Parts: sequence; C-alpha cells; structure tokens
Amino acid sequence: MSIQIKDELNLIPVKTYRWLNVNHLKIDEVLDKEIKTYHKKYADEGNHENILIGRTNKVFSLNKYTDGFKDEIEYGVSKEIVQMAEGMNNAGIFALLKRGKEVNQPIRVEYEMDDEEDVLIDKNIIIAEEYSKATFVVDYSTRGDEEAFHNGVMKVYAKEGSDVKIIKVQRMNDNSYHFDSNVAIVEKGAKVSFIQVEFGCKRAVTNYISNLKDESQSDVYAIYLGDKDRELDLSYYMNHIGRRSISNMEVKGVLKDRAKKIFKGTIDFKLGSSKSTGREEEAVILFDKSVKSDAVPLLLCTEDDVNGQHAASAGRVDDDKLFYMMSRGFSREEAMKLIVEASFNPIIDKIPFEGVRGIIREEIHNRLVMEVKR
Repeated sequence: MSIQIKDELNLIPVKTYRWLNVNHLKIDEVLDKEIKTYHKKYADEGNHENILIGRTNKVFSLNKYTDGFKDEIEYGVSKEIVQMAEGMNNAGIFALLKRGKEVNQPIRVEYEMDDEEDVLIDKNIIIAEEYSKATFVVDYSTRGDEEAFHNGVMKVYAKEGSDVKIIKVQRMNDNSYHFDSNVAIVEKGAKVSFIQVEFGCKRAVTNYISNLKDESQSDVYAIYLGDKDRELDLSYYMNHIGRRSISNMEVKGVLKDRAKKIFKGTIDFKLGSSKSTGREEEAVILFDKSVKSDAVPLLLCTEDDVNGQHAASAGRVDDDKLFYMMSRGFSREEAMKLIVEASFNPIIDKIPFEGVRGIIREEIHNRLVMEVKR
C-alpha cells in the first residue's frame, strides 16, 4: 500500500494577501511505503503508582478518557494528515496521570526507524487528572540512510490545576519526511508546555494548537536548524477562550545552505478572554544568502481587555564576529556552532534533563561541524 499525501498544509486561521503565498502550501506526493505494525519497544508500560501508561491501540473504553476533546476545534497539519494518524496508526502511547500525583522522572518515548521499519504513524494521548504533574520526552530518530516516513498526532488533556511538559526531539536523517500534529486542551488553572527541537528530515511540517480556558497557561519554546535543501513549515496557534489565560511562544532558528522555512504563529483572543496575555517571538539567524525565510506572526482579537505582543526578526551573521572567533583558533564551522548554541541555549536550558540536552548539543555539532569534515 502506497502512502499518498495530497492536501494543503498548515493553513492559518485567516486569509492573507495572495502575494504573501503562505496560506496555500500544497503537497501532492506518493511514497511507496507499506504500513506495517511497529514492533520496536518505545515506552515502559504498566500501571505505576502515579501513572498508567500503555499502547493506545490496547486501551479499552478510550472514549471515557477523551470526552474533553469532543468540542475541540479542527487541529493539525491538515485534515487528511490527521485522519491518517487517527485511523491508520501503528504505534502510540496512552498515558493517564493520576489525580494529585507527580511523576518525578521523565516518561521517555523513543521511536526509531530503520530499513525494516521505515514507517511510523503514532497516535499519542495524555490525560492529566486534576493537580497531577509530569514531563514527557518524545524522541524521533532514524538508523541509517533509509527514506523514513513519520506522521504523528498528540492530544493532551490537562484538567484543573495539572502541569504537563512535552519535549519533542526530531533528529531524523536528511532523506525522511516528518508530519507532526499536536493539540492541547488546558482547563482552569492548568499549564501545558511544549519544547520542540526540529533538526532533521527532507521535509518537516509541524503544528501546535493550545485551547486555553480560564486562568490557564500554555507555552511553546522551539528551536530549529535548517541546512542543505531542507524545508520546514512550522505552525503554532494559541486559542485564548477563557479569562486571565496566558500564552508564550518563543522560537529560535538557524538556516544555512539552501534551506527554506516558514513560521506561522497566531495568538487568538476570543470573545470572553478578557484580562488574557499572549506573547510570540521568532528570531532566525541566516548563514547564507541562498536560504529562504518567511514569517507570519498574527494577532487576532475579538475581546477588548487583553495584552498581545508579537515580533519576528531575521539577520545575517556578523562577519566581524566570525573573524574575531576564528582569529582565536576556532574553525569557521566551530565558530558557527558557538553562535548557534548561544542562540539556542536559553531554550535548551529549559529542558530539565542533562541526557536530553546532551543529545541536542551533539546533534548541533554533527550538523554544523562533523558534516563539513566528512
């Protein structure tokens, strides 16, 4: 069975002027891939003291846990992509955080693709009961140079007073495809934080949506690195529904060679979201003139008493700064790596696990220094 993708991806909530050319990214591709069961172990399952975790397709009566999603807005990279992940998934976890409990160690979910299992379609559901707290680390990687395909959805339902942090690391090879759709429903006084690391794939298309109820908070902190002929399409949407809700969006990126990227960030203050605050910022470093960087930061508002801020910036690396660092004994690539790390570190440092931070820094080194030496 071939995987066919034919759709418009990451549409923003409102139409833009046609010359912006950001609301009509189309894809029409067929990958000669067979969708098979994913056999690798990717998470520890079981009914632990503070959390119940298992494979999504093995959980009975799933609907009783996911009632909160019935009224959600349409979400994800596209309707077609989400339908594939919802109905044709071959992997995924279901996690239930028990009421009032805190999981101190990170819940690790590791998906690895190789020649034998080069298709991953994962459906992940996290339910955080009232006043629970946990951190999830989801790592997508490849072994070898196979053309892997990943399409995933993640749903997070954070009930009153809960606190959920999701760290997603994508470091697949340069021949692969990555589609990732995420949605969070954040109830009164709850908090959901996403930390996104996008470093791999020929084409990466990701989408994050948070629906914020009264006095809730959602943050997105993202870093991306585009090199060679990589294409990235990054979309974030903060949907303020309730009063005194808070959102933060901070995105840092680097582009070099012939990479292309489009950033779409939307803060939407709906009627009834008075006293809410939203902030978004994207900054990208351009190493080469041949890269292409588009940014569309949007503020939508149908409520008067709110505070919204948005900004986007792009800049070339200062040649004098590079020369100064190279005069101190660094190669050009090593100097570039230091500049990138200085930009990324404020977000990397938000990851509370040294092992994950080490993986990210090693990936930066491999893509900026080792790749050139090869």
